Amino acid sequence: MSDHVVPSAPPVQPPAVAPVGNVGRGALFALATIPLGIAAWVVIWGFGFIASIVAAAVAFVAVKLYVLGAGRLSRPGALVVLAITVVTLALAFVGGIAWDAAVAVAEEGGVSTWDALTEPNFWSWFWPVLPEVLPEYGGDLAWAVGFGALGSFATLRGAWTTTAPEAPSPTPPADAPTAPGPQA
Repeated sequence: MSDHVVPSAPPVQPPAVAPVGNVGRGALFALATIPLGIAAWVVIWGFGFIASIVAAAVAFVAVKLYVLGAGRLSRPGALVVLAITVVTLALAFVGGIAWDAAVAVAEEGGVSTWDALTEPNFWSWFWPVLPEVLPEYGGDLAWAVGFGALGSFATLRGAWTTTAPEAPSPTPPADAPTAPGPQA
């Protein structure tokens, strides 16, 4: 009787799941994008422009800071970056309106715009007035949304597609014939 051993197929391993990184730490690092993005937006807004470059920079910096904190960009991380980008651009738009209000207050009061912004009474006056003046900024809002989407699209799309789940490698069916191995 011969000892003939037929090698069996290697066990099927489930596809490897990439680690997601430290999402909370990545989000915390990426939150630093918010004041930076608002400041950049307000400076450019003060010159009378709405620029997609700010949205592109906000998305780029959010991704870089997220990766710095989390270790890698994952699908949840891409959602965090998207949310931070949208929140930053929304707050930046409100910051632009606040800048316009501060300029008007400064001209009327004979002070600098910065003095108007840092005056405690300015903010208690501004927040109730914001809903009243917001309709006047409808056209600017449309431009801001358009330029924001245009500027951040490539970076956010890249972040989303690089975190796409990988397709599992094809495994042979269990009843597939295996190549004969060495005989003993």
